[in-house]
Amino acid sequence: MFQRRAFLGSMIGEATGAVVAATGTVATGRVLGSNERIRFGLIGGGPRGKEIFRAALRCPDVEAVAVADIYTRRLEEAMAIVPGIATFKEHRALLDDKSIDAVLIATPQHLHALHFVDAIQAGKDVYQEKTMAFNPWHARRMRNALAGSGRVAGCKCRTRSRSR
Repeated sequence: MFQRRAFLGSMIGEATGAVVAATGTVATGRVLGSNERIRFGLIGGGPRGKEIFRAALRCPDVEAVAVADIYTRRLEEAMAIVPGIATFKEHRALLDDKSIDAVLIATPQHLHALHFVDAIQAGKDVYQEKTMAFNPWHARRMRNALAGSGRVAGCKCRTRSRSR
């Protein structure tokens, strides 16, 4: 799991300034074997999804294995980036793949809680685009799913300086 934390930390760095909802994002620097590579999937293959997908591909010791999107055209675009990648029109089918360690979620905001909770319950670590939650009920649902799960979650956040 330590490598997954480092991967999420790398993703966050790639996506520009961020916060991780877990500790331990420092990489160990050791060489990983093929069984220690982080296998990830993408949920939401739109423009932003493809952007974070490409950023994840630049991280060391990771392998993109699946993408889920309801639009066939987006699945085809992901296959152009990673030929032979598994594609799904339903995110739960991607989450059922036990070989996937982590998911990147770049779906519309009103779906973030659904995809986040499903991913955590499926035993996946999560990197999710902001805004994490659509409303307080979604935030509580996500927090409750993460609490005690042993999963790692990260998000891209921007900080703004405020003028007084």
